[in-house]
Amino acid sequence: MLVACFLISIALLGAYAGITKYSQQNKQARENFVASMLGQEGVEIVRNIRDANWVNGAAWDTGLTACNCTGTVGCEAEFDDTALVSYADWPTNGHYLYIENGTGFYRYVSGANDTKTPFRRQICIDTSVANELHIVVNMFWASHQTSIKEDLYDWK
Repeated sequence: MLVACFLISIALLGAYAGITKYSQQNKQARENFVASMLGQEGVEIVRNIRDANWVNGAAWDTGLTACNCTGTVGCEAEFDDTALVSYADWPTNGHYLYIENGTGFYRYVSGANDTKTPFRRQICIDTSVANELHIVVNMFWASHQTSIKEDLYDWK
């Protein structure tokens, strides 16, 4: 009887360890996925600003040349912004994104019931090549970082 109890407790401890490990890996995979999508959203924000410049008759890179990343400099923006804001201006060296209650959108400014996320987004734009913007969106959370890269051109 004692041996059976010992074996059952060893099996239960092994199952608990496996479930804990699976839960941690599942959380990390979810965070990687969300960070990648928020990074892609950062690229799309820059693309939307470029396209709006064309529609409005402005130079294609208007408002996009001040986001060079050296150190912690760069920009940040929300999904519906029409301009980029300096990343270094915020006291925490970049705002944390919040999930807006009711809509599920990620925003920098939080409301009463919004959920704070661990994510911060830095948009870097290299303008060293004529008629080309090299975009790097860095996502930071916990002790992790991922980068999304894309090039935009003045093809119009």
